[in-house]
Amino acid sequence: MLQVLTLPVGDLEANCHIVYDDNKNAVLVDPGAEGQYILSELSRQELKPLAILLTHAHFDHFGAASEIMEATGIPLWVHPLDRDMVLSSEYSLAVQLGYGAQYRCPDAAGIRTFEEGDCLKFSDELTFTVLHTPGHSPGGCCFRHEDLLFTGDTLFRDSVGRVDFKGGNIKDMRASLARLGKLEGDCTCYCGHYMNTTLSHERQFNHYVNPSLKTW
Repeated sequence: MLQVLTLPVGDLEANCHIVYDDNKNAVLVDPGAEGQYILSELSRQELKPLAILLTHAHFDHFGAASEIMEATGIPLWVHPLDRDMVLSSEYSLAVQLGYGAQYRCPDAAGIRTFEEGDCLKFSDELTFTVLHTPGHSPGGCCFRHEDLLFTGDTLFRDSVGRVDFKGGNIKDMRASLARLGKLEGDCTCYCGHYMNTTLSHERQFNHYVNPSLKTW
């Protein structure tokens, strides 16, 4: 059974989710800042990091990736539509968010890409299905493992991510949220910011997920 440790990091408190299995293998979802803190938590928990997964490539979600990749040798996985964002301090919004001086470009040789529907397998337990959910960014994705769903900035508790950044698209966001609302079963949603939630809660209370609650 997978366990999840959520660490809000950086000034914007983006959630870095450390997902690990019974054998202490771990995947880092969105290590946005405070690389040494994340590495110390891995050490404290005696976890072995295997990969970094990005729900999208805004700087507040991968700001610590370069430092962690250098320290551990693990690859970074991102959707191809967001890959160029990782390699740019401007396209990743690092400059616009005031973090241009802190931007560190991850080694391009360590970047891997995934597509809609891919099953990413890092251990017998650490497996994730990729759901391409554009809207907040062109390559925005969610990752599902059974009843766990990592939503990044696509879906928040009672809210959703912004669509007014470069590459944002409100039509795509509507389609992505409708897709999440129609997923089979319930999931615990590990969000990119703020507290985590469940799909059942969002279906009931979030009018962005359930348009019948309000026209938007």
